[in-house]
Amino acid sequence: MRGWTHFFSGLAAVTFFPPLLADLVNGVMWPVLAGVAAYMPDFVDFKFRRFLWRQDIVADPAPRDPRTKLSPRRVKIGRLSEAERWRLYYIEGYIERVLEEREGFAKFTLRDETGEILVVARDRDYTKLREALGSSVEDAARARRRVSISGFLDIGEDGKPYWNVADAPHPQYIANKVAEAIDRAYESGRMVTIKIHNIRVVGDFYRRFLVYYDQDNRRIVVYMGPLVSTGGLPLEGTEPAEYRRVGVAYTKHPFRKVYPRPTVIDAFSGPEIGYVKSGEVVEEVFIPWHRGFSHSITASLIAGLVAGLVALLAGYANYLHLAVACALGYMAHVLEDQLGFMGSNLLPPLTKKRVPGLMLFPRRPGLMNFATNWLMLALMIWNLNRFSPQLGVTPYKLVRLSTVIQGIPVHLEDYALLGILIAPTVLVYLAGIIDKQLFLREYRAPGVEEATRKETVEEVQEEVGGY
Repeated sequence: MRGWTHFFSGLAAVTFFPPLLADLVNGVMWPVLAGVAAYMPDFVDFKFRRFLWRQDIVADPAPRDPRTKLSPRRVKIGRLSEAERWRLYYIEGYIERVLEEREGFAKFTLRDETGEILVVARDRDYTKLREALGSSVEDAARARRRVSISGFLDIGEDGKPYWNVADAPHPQYIANKVAEAIDRAYESGRMVTIKIHNIRVVGDFYRRFLVYYDQDNRRIVVYMGPLVSTGGLPLEGTEPAEYRRVGVAYTKHPFRKVYPRPTVIDAFSGPEIGYVKSGEVVEEVFIPWHRGFSHSITASLIAGLVAGLVALLAGYANYLHLAVACALGYMAHVLEDQLGFMGSNLLPPLTKKRVPGLMLFPRRPGLMNFATNWLMLALMIWNLNRFSPQLGVTPYKLVRLSTVIQGIPVHLEDYALLGILIAPTVLVYLAGIIDKQLFLREYRAPGVEEATRKETVEEVQEEVGGY
């Protein structure tokens, strides 16, 4: 859920308390603290806890230039080592010798002030190299022009390193790092966290790549995709060449992905993923510093208590109402997050792990935000209407219906209005349940080929929460 959705939830909680509504009408802003409390779980995680979390393995497939903050960064030939294999950089220097050049292929050596390396360009990468050079490799060599060539270090069949011309890192680097993290978690018995950086290039575009967990075969498959905008729209014609589009790494130990979809990485910050041994299997914990104690019912009670104490010490008369509203707003945040994939650790210390989310509308998560916002606005309207006499306002009545239950008057028209207001949310939630079942049936169907499964889930983003 988005941050403003949670803030709305806190304000909706306020409307259940006439004294707090009366304060707002009179310009007293203390009740707005409930909206702040509802946003606090994400604020704590994203502004504090994430920076305190230990990263055991860092996978940076395309290091950024420290000045431009864009990929790739220059690396000097003399500093290349096998540890840099498959990571996207660019090298700069003069073409020394052209060993071979023909249609769709070139092999030559490039020298800078620190050393010399063999460079190979093939297929589409050769075409892009010629476009970058503005001429053939032979002509660039004769002109003694200083050239810049992006790509990655690779090892040939003869065991010797060479520079593979490319505009994206090889996905094998990422696959190896993820497999390493899983095996280390199993063998060490503790959580191992990997940080996977995203790839930002010129024009504020990002290289999309997908990490797929093949549990049955104990392998990690990484697909390198096209450039996309910050909104996730792919840029046509930017897909990597076929020969460097897929990387596969096998793990020594079994693992299980808790949430049934791959991790897609493109715009904004790359994710942190934790792996922890559970029995004889390693389980994935997506963004391990998120959705812990801060996203619990226990924390919501503490938040309400703190808010009430602060209001009491500040002399606010309705501090008790405010304390309950803050606790409810905070709790609403926790329960709203349960509608998605990740879930939260709901009742620490009684619970130690996240309780999986309901996973409603996996293919259209934006609709869940819409439905939840609608629900909060509906509750605000309903409460403002039914408490309007206490605020000195004439209420709107849908119909005139009332009865008496055990001596207590009940105005049925209020609940008729509530039913009408929340009907769109109920319908979207029901559609979300249906979408979940269809998604799981399609994803888990036997005999589904890997490529088809990839296409099924490629547009689905791993839910981060908070932003």
